[in-house]
Amino acid sequence: MFLNQNKDILKLEADETILIEEDEEILLIEDDTESSIEITSNETWKIMIVDDDKTVHQATQLVLQDFTFDNKTVTLISAYSGKEAMQMIAENPDTAFVLLDVVMESNDAGLKVVKYIREQLNNKLVRIILRTGQPGEAPEESVIIDYDINDYKLKVELNRHRLITTTIVALRAYRDVIDLEQRTCELTDTLQELQKAQIQLLQSEKMATLGNLVAGVAHEVNNPIGFLRGSISNAKEYIQDLFGHIECYQKTYPTPEKEITEHAEDIDLEYLSEDLPKLLDSMEVATERITDISNSLRTFSRADTSQKVACNIHEGIDSTILILKYRLKANDKRPAIEIIKEYGKIPPVKCFLGQLNQVFMNIIANAIDAIDILSEGKTFAELKANPHKITINTKTSHDNNTVLISIKDNGPGMPLAVKECIFDHLFTTKCVGKGTGLGLTIAKQIIEETHSGKLICNSTVGEGTEFIIELPLK
Repeated sequence: MFLNQNKDILKLEADETILIEEDEEILLIEDDTESSIEITSNETWKIMIVDDDKTVHQATQLVLQDFTFDNKTVTLISAYSGKEAMQMIAENPDTAFVLLDVVMESNDAGLKVVKYIREQLNNKLVRIILRTGQPGEAPEESVIIDYDINDYKLKVELNRHRLITTTIVALRAYRDVIDLEQRTCELTDTLQELQKAQIQLLQSEKMATLGNLVAGVAHEVNNPIGFLRGSISNAKEYIQDLFGHIECYQKTYPTPEKEITEHAEDIDLEYLSEDLPKLLDSMEVATERITDISNSLRTFSRADTSQKVACNIHEGIDSTILILKYRLKANDKRPAIEIIKEYGKIPPVKCFLGQLNQVFMNIIANAIDAIDILSEGKTFAELKANPHKITINTKTSHDNNTVLISIKDNGPGMPLAVKECIFDHLFTTKCVGKGTGLGLTIAKQIIEETHSGKLICNSTVGEGTEFIIELPLK
């Protein structure tokens, strides 16, 4: 060290100098430890000094030891090699900025640290300032172009004033980046909440419109069906009376006129007497079937009240299956899909049944879609040899606190990359116009947010997919 008229100069290794303003006392503190990491709180700025020369650490600490910015002090972390710096930055991801020497155990040790921070740790927040006394080892232009650093300084440039200025600029940039990151997170959260609200609003409007439509249709259908059922019952009585009257005529006049005999043959009176009651019975069964469909439609699209109501889950599942029955039937591409019901004894569940029915509809419809895709290009013989089925199992958990509903198909299954995205907003594997990417997103919201339950997907390629719905009973 030697004295100049205006400044004391702390002489380091070849071509390395740190300039200290006049009248400032330099205390060279002996430090036998390889590094020192101080425990910091959110009320301090963490600054990491990376250099293989202890005197550089001591001089930097002397300048910054009482430094404050935004009413927060600084905590200095020292590393004496690139390897040690990598370990420390991993342990201190909230470091604000790094004063990083380039040439340490190797000519590019500092640059390796930059790569590690940016690429392996994926830390884009920390400000990195390279400083070196050997600029020829790391040309400034190539470093700035090839490495994600925030500044590049020669050590001869960093006198006290410039070191403090550099520190202020770096901390201000770090603060602004953190603020921007927080605002971005807040905006992202707000956007996600808005998307959820939009989906829920669309779903509510859809279900309300569907419920009103179906309820109106069911009401209109029930009136004529009720009339038909009563009329068929009366018609059966009337026809029995007429047949009895004809039989009475046949007994009283066992030898009818030729005209009567010919007419009886023309209308096949014997067959008519035998078949007409059966026809009326079939009509009665048909009206009961229409009544069941109408009731199922009303059950499926029932308008939910403002509070959860204890409901029979099996009725909701049955109504969904009945509505989808036309898709389960055999067609020109595949045999019928079998529905296997394994219903256990489960108590009524307090829920919004209309919304749960929508979940059942989405899951079962997706299973049918997957089976239809798997059936493409296969013969009926191949498909009959391995019949497709959807198994629905219900039971209570071992502790009787939840109801478990399993809907499992033996379709193609899903690869892991698809399985991880199926609940994402607008994600779909279907062709344009065949899927919105909202079905399972809405289903997950209905189960997990509205009903505080769980919706789990298990899938294995080539074996099929299972959705498990957990609904709390308390």
